[in-house]
Amino acid sequence: MDPRVWRRLPQPLVDRVLACLPTPSFLRLRAACRRFYHLLFSSPFLHSHLLLSPHLPFFAFVVPAAGHLLLLDPTATASWSRLPLPLPPVAGGPAAFSPAAASAGLLAFLSDASGHKTLLLANPITRLLAALPISPTPRLSPTVGLAAGPTSIIAVVAGDDLVSPFAVKNISADTFVADAASVPPSGFWAPSSLLPRLSSLDPRAGMAFASGRFYCMSSSPFAVLVFDVAENVWSKVQPPMRRFLRSPALVELGGGREGAAARVALVSAVEKSRLSVPRSVRLWTLRGGGGGGGGGAWTEVARMPPEVHAQFAAAEGGFECAAHGDYVVLAPRGPVAQAPTSALVFDSRRDEWRWAPPCPYVVVAHHGGAGAGAAGFRVFAYEPRLATPAIGLLDATAPVALHGMHDG
Repeated sequence: MDPRVWRRLPQPLVDRVLACLPTPSFLRLRAACRRFYHLLFSSPFLHSHLLLSPHLPFFAFVVPAAGHLLLLDPTATASWSRLPLPLPPVAGGPAAFSPAAASAGLLAFLSDASGHKTLLLANPITRLLAALPISPTPRLSPTVGLAAGPTSIIAVVAGDDLVSPFAVKNISADTFVADAASVPPSGFWAPSSLLPRLSSLDPRAGMAFASGRFYCMSSSPFAVLVFDVAENVWSKVQPPMRRFLRSPALVELGGGREGAAARVALVSAVEKSRLSVPRSVRLWTLRGGGGGGGGGAWTEVARMPPEVHAQFAAAEGGFECAAHGDYVVLAPRGPVAQAPTSALVFDSRRDEWRWAPPCPYVVVAHHGGAGAGAAGFRVFAYEPRLATPAIGLLDATAPVALHGMHDG
């Protein structure tokens, strides 16, 4: 545009145009002038940006040993970028936190120390940090679920109850609810709920959220646990081919700010001895899951092509998995799990499998972080947002120096 025309535009119109920019584009533009930079601290602008900016189905690879996030844009023009981690403690330090969940532009980090847990919510773009009240039940390594909206936060901390200083059992779950319309708006821990008998949770598997319910995997044998938030009740759904699953993961497919309904999907490697069922990675979606009856029907919607699976299996020793919008990302852990070496993207709308370009960033462990780095990276669905108003329900710290995204 001609600069002379740009200068004559009314400021409200310019702000409206800027509010329609994707978050990475605005962060690059903010250095153009002082006024653009100060829009980051304008509540009306942040509200407009939250409503008008396009949905970005990014994925965040969190490496505990590093001081930054690796962000993957899974679209056809796939690219990597980098954001500093907003947490001051280094993993493995005296006050260490590990990545646990993500939702609506927020990342959740859980305290590593056994006992009553602290859950931190962070916006990596604005560097805002806020802590939930201390969890009521002492636990060792629980599984965490997070569902955040513009004016609400729901967090679930489940399993690994410390029944004694030397023993844990998967007995209960604690649920934190904060809503601008509730009393108090800063939230509260609801009464604990009882997990189904013989539950065995893996904290790395995380939880998926759809239609007011959290879903997580239980192993030995495999089962899908369903938590109805409104009823504060758990139930169980049988997964497909449960005797032949390996590295199963539950993800939220679809959704986003366009209003599409989210579906719970199961992604898993399948190993069966019969030659008629070759090794593969498959994706199923669940219809009608939840409720006390434990019903629900699984439908296979995708299967990794043999030639792609041959390459994927060669590098895979288990894999991390997440879904965001129409995209599913599978990242082989490989022999060295500290950082992602490759990522496979499945576009469910186009039924297309493709490898993302190699990550151009080298992960360097911070001092004291090598021990936790061996726990491996985590991958989450993440949308970079300037505004995450739900964090304001908690006692958020003031924003510190803003860090932009570094493109690869």
